Amino acid sequence: MQKHIEPDPHAPMVSCPKCGTKMERHVNGSLQVDRCPTCSGLWLDALELRRILETPGEVARLDKGRGERGSQRDSVRRINCPRDGSPLIAMSDPRQPHVRFEQCSVCGGLFLDAGELKDLSELTLRERLRTVFG
Repeated sequence: MQKHIEPDPHAPMVSCPKCGTKMERHVNGSLQVDRCPTCSGLWLDALELRRILETPGEVARLDKGRGERGSQRDSVRRINCPRDGSPLIAMSDPRQPHVRFEQCSVCGGLFLDAGELKDLSELTLRERLRTVFG
């Protein structure tokens, strides 16, 4: 059973690790996500990705960016965690290796460029078959 975590409205605001803009906080129940108003990137704290993907309508509510806009930021390589300053590590989703994001090895948070959350939420037929048949 997943622990219910209340959002902390007093948590410090973070800056976008890709473009440096102060991110806006979006709260829905126990979910608290930071979104950049400039590049539409999303900062998700540890375990928020799973909760977002399991909450109907949440992906569409949060990921307002277009994939083309997010891919423009892929050239920004060396970025740090907006929570603790640690370097973020480039990762890819095991079920969808074409989806690349950055994750903090210290706090477990991750940064998704615009459109990547939508992409993670939609498995293609090929990806579903690969999951089933390996």
